[in-house]
Amino acid sequence: MRYRLTFTKEYPVKYVGHMDVVLTWTRAFRRAGVPLAYSEGFNPRAKIQVAASLPVGTMGSAEMMDITLTEPMEPDDILQRVNATLPNGYRLLAVEAIAADTPKLQASLRQAEYRVTVETDLSAEEIQSRIEHLLAQPQIIQTRIRRKREETFDLRPLVFDISLVEKVGDDVVLAMRLATGQHGNARPDAVLYALGMHNKWYQSERTKLIFDI
Repeated sequence: MRYRLTFTKEYPVKYVGHMDVVLTWTRAFRRAGVPLAYSEGFNPRAKIQVAASLPVGTMGSAEMMDITLTEPMEPDDILQRVNATLPNGYRLLAVEAIAADTPKLQASLRQAEYRVTVETDLSAEEIQSRIEHLLAQPQIIQTRIRRKREETFDLRPLVFDISLVEKVGDDVVLAMRLATGQHGNARPDAVLYALGMHNKWYQSERTKLIFDI
């Protein structure tokens, strides 16, 4: 029996890494009496598949995961029982039963939307100008470390949209729609670097996952 869950990862746990997030959920399901199915073999693991791991330090308000159970449960029952066992910083928003042959979340995930708050002394006009300049570029070459090696990549095909939402005092709020999933990933900090806004305090929240329907 497969179920698709929507959940939050909030401010108190934004620095918790992906593996610990999965462990937290596994324990919550166990305490709630949700009969998780496990893989076979020497080291059985709960059948929990998160759509995409959040970068450490990033919050999520509409994260998704699939779980497999050994016997059926009512979605509302799962929702109420699990929420009663979750630690501060996590919240289960929705549960739905899905067909056994539903494509995996990771296979169909394509983009994600972020809300990024940045401290800056730049004017709204200057920020808008930088956004327009970035989106007009054919390439944005950056470097990153992957598997302990430095590599270069083109950020531009991974950025679908950036917009200035508001500027209040020393903070500006940006909306970003970036590539996410097995076909390419972009992180908000890479976009801030390209905008020349990476040297100040910032906070990011992933607000939506977009799938290939």
